Amino acid sequence: MRRKSPSLFDKTSQTIFQSLLTWEKLVESFGDLRLEDEELIQLVAIGSKQDIPTLLQSHNSPKGLRLIGSGKGLSHFEYHRKFGREKQHSVAGQFVVAHPTSDPIYLLLFIAEPRFWRQGILPLTESLYPKAARPFLTQGEIHRLLKNVQRAVQPQRLRVLEFSSKQRLAAVARKRFQSVREWTDREFDSVFKEAAERNVWFRSVSFDIVAEEHGRLVPRGAGAKLSKYGYFGCDGNFPLFEKTIIRDLIQIASERLKFFSNRERLSTPNHAPSPLQIEYEFDIFKASDQTTKLVEAMRRFKHGRCTILHANPYVHLSIVDNIDFSPADLWVLSQNQILLVPQIRASEVALKRIVNHTFENFREGKISEFQER
Repeated sequence: MRRKSPSLFDKTSQTIFQSLLTWEKLVESFGDLRLEDEELIQLVAIGSKQDIPTLLQSHNSPKGLRLIGSGKGLSHFEYHRKFGREKQHSVAGQFVVAHPTSDPIYLLLFIAEPRFWRQGILPLTESLYPKAARPFLTQGEIHRLLKNVQRAVQPQRLRVLEFSSKQRLAAVARKRFQSVREWTDREFDSVFKEAAERNVWFRSVSFDIVAEEHGRLVPRGAGAKLSKYGYFGCDGNFPLFEKTIIRDLIQIASERLKFFSNRERLSTPNHAPSPLQIEYEFDIFKASDQTTKLVEAMRRFKHGRCTILHANPYVHLSIVDNIDFSPADLWVLSQNQILLVPQIRASEVALKRIVNHTFENFREGKISEFQER
């Protein structure tokens, strides 16, 4: 990690959140931030139609959570979590809940070692479901956000250093997918191009900004990591990433939440269905084994129950979320399209989980309103 020398006016993870004025002022103050060893600037986006600070302070809030202070669109919390059965462990830190725009997307921002994310903030965000949930990014959206960074830093270049991914295995394999964590040092466009050719989709991508000097690539700016689940972390230059990644992340998450909203039949005129479709660029279901793979993928839906109503020659599945009990029917009636039909009660976060599971365990496609043929 690259760290600048301390100065009299430096802020640290213990002091930067003391004066909460506005999101813009907070982002600006990161120019004076000094990180300790292993500390990262980290955030995660959460979508919710409820006010997240209020939700965190409700009677169902986790133990060890305390509000320290609040400002305009900013709330400062302290969180101490204990976990473990046979051996007790704990993790503690501070974070800010920011609401930078009018969109129903909130940011949990914190400066800490990665452990505070994995064992503290991540379980905290998962406990908010189904009232709040993290978004997901498609492969194309991750690529687009990295292109934003590349345009902003030219003539410097963006290099991918590491990625975690899933890749479909051959039909004879006992497992359907191979999890991959790969270290590299390549131009980001070539990494995404190769991933598309190999049917690989990224869970997270770590990258660096470099400049060429005397025929060598020299690090410049900061290193960062972007996850498809709305998580971002970096070791510096946060104002740059706020402009190039975070703003677009909020917009993508907001548009996705809006797209999945108000589809339950209780909310539609005459309780008519409001289906959506996942469309593929080629006739993927022309091969009969692909419908079998889709059915097997949906049967592994860990967030709920999948019932097979019909599997041949067409596919009809019933999927129910295991927490808010949102039901939806999944159909395959054409060679390049999956149809998802929300039923009487179907929340936006449950529909998001079904689509994300389809993308992760079968294949990514284009989400849109259903077009009757």
